[in-house]
Amino acid sequence: MSKRQPRRPQASNQEGINFGDVFDAIGAAPSTLSPSPSPTPTVRPAPTTGAVDSSGISVGEALEAAAISVGDKPVDRGDVAAIRAAELRAAGSHAAGLGAKAQAAVNFNDRVAYDYNKITISDVLSDATAKLPRDKAVTREDADGVRGAEVINKPESMPTPGGVADILATAARVNRDDKL
Repeated sequence: MSKRQPRRPQASNQEGINFGDVFDAIGAAPSTLSPSPSPTPTVRPAPTTGAVDSSGISVGEALEAAAISVGDKPVDRGDVAAIRAAELRAAGSHAAGLGAKAQAAVNFNDRVAYDYNKITISDVLSDATAKLPRDKAVTREDADGVRGAEVINKPESMPTPGGVADILATAARVNRDDKL
């Protein structure tokens, strides 16, 4: 038996709120606050931090796609191995620190009881392209190496569907098909 609260009648020519109505204003201020149109979004090109082989989907782009695909999944040891392998193949070293960041996330996650408090893949891999000093197009060999690293370090010996290894394999297939 709920009753609705009566509504206050509204004037048809409603004006905005005057600045002095809410705050004691001293000095110049706009006389009326009204909603302003939202600014037009601008698209900025991604910063390039190193050399990029632009002949297909890069390792960094594939890592960012994995961050979107399984971004809410807490980082596990298989993810760390896959991220380290991908970073090594793209940059030639672990210089970007993505693998170290993923390892720190796993160390933290091991001490946290609830999944909602754990560090996720999107926390680690967001802006992966910008963090890699060098990047290259994903090849079949890269995808196989990353998959092997992930599978060896997972108790169930299966890569995460939509995870790092899976996305790199898809990127390698797309890159191969684009060359044909």
